[in-house]
Amino acid sequence: MKIDATVPAAVRQTSRCAAVLAAVLALAGCATAVATPEAQVARLAQERWAHKINGDWKSAYEMLTPAYRQLHSQREYQSQFKGAVNWQRAEVASTSCEPQKCEVRIALTVTSPLARGKGDTIHTFFNETWLNEGGHWYYYEKP
Repeated sequence: MKIDATVPAAVRQTSRCAAVLAAVLALAGCATAVATPEAQVARLAQERWAHKINGDWKSAYEMLTPAYRQLHSQREYQSQFKGAVNWQRAEVASTSCEPQKCEVRIALTVTSPLARGKGDTIHTFFNETWLNEGGHWYYYEKP
């Protein structure tokens, strides 16, 4: 921007501020670009496991497909996990998506009462399926 000495300093300062603000807004627009389905689902899968590990069953349940939630209550969903293992950590290892379906590979670390004397900790991998319904991604749990 060319600075004209005949323009009052306050006007020049306002023009500079406006130019900086426009640049910041343009960069912010780039930062808020729509994430890929892989990135969206990876974030959701990580959130879902954080809810399960922290015992936030309401939030984990809300991430299930609407069809599953029509058939099963939150209490029924939660009851299937009692006493089996103690989840320590879950991480998204990879994500692969088609237009309406994503497969997520989860790396899970658990402790189990059945593993006593054999190291207590078990590391495993498994796949999850996520479905896009009405523009929203949901975890698919078999009914």
